[in-house]
Amino acid sequence: MTWFPVFLLLYALGTGATLLAVPYRQIGKYYFSFHSTVLLILVATAILVGRPWIGLGQGTAYMRVVAGLSMLYAALVLVQNVVVRAAEADLRPDALILPVSAGAVFIIMAAFGWTAYGTGTALLLTLHLLSAAMVLGTSLIAMSTGHWYLANAQLSFDILVRLCRMFVVAIGIKSVIVAIYAISRFEDYWRLEDFYKLVMGVRIAAGIFLAVVLALMSLSCAKRHANQSATGILYVAVVFVLIGETISLYLTLGMQRPI
Repeated sequence: MTWFPVFLLLYALGTGATLLAVPYRQIGKYYFSFHSTVLLILVATAILVGRPWIGLGQGTAYMRVVAGLSMLYAALVLVQNVVVRAAEADLRPDALILPVSAGAVFIIMAAFGWTAYGTGTALLLTLHLLSAAMVLGTSLIAMSTGHWYLANAQLSFDILVRLCRMFVVAIGIKSVIVAIYAISRFEDYWRLEDFYKLVMGVRIAAGIFLAVVLALMSLSCAKRHANQSATGILYVAVVFVLIGETISLYLTLGMQRPI
């Protein structure tokens, strides 16, 4: 599976995991139906592009299991979509937990399967991928949740504040991991062509520095109950996160230059 379908699966994983922090009874069925549909589109596109079923018949036994897990994750996201649409007053939490658990296991096992340089490197790559999922998911869910306050002014601002805090924590963890890669591989990266230096610079500037600033600004606005300002800031944050994580996944999995 190439880097792009993995990027889509990470986006779906982070989005699904962040939904666990949103109270179903307060925000309503339509909110979860909408985001479950987004998850299904992301996962379906990833499966069609990545074609993991090919991996079921070739490669090592370990990577066959990884391919199977990606398909299991997709199947559970489909089940989640059905369960959410059938739900009424309440939603079974395992409908959200099971797909997220399967997706996380897939990413963890895939990271160890893609790494041939020891447990430490594999563990760092695992954290790199999972933190990417959380940065993508928390920024998107926080931004879309801001819109729900326009339709339902009675919503508690605790929801938006919680999501913005999760975004701040996620981008903070991602910043630490990027710093570890940048410091440990500084000499190798310094010898790269100017084009790749520029690409890495954009990844760090847009996907880390500016994203951190915007995450803190959105949290400040959410605490002051300025949901329109927070949502506008989160719009921009989502764009910068998309730019940063797309470049990151391309360099990490496509070029073997994690950053």
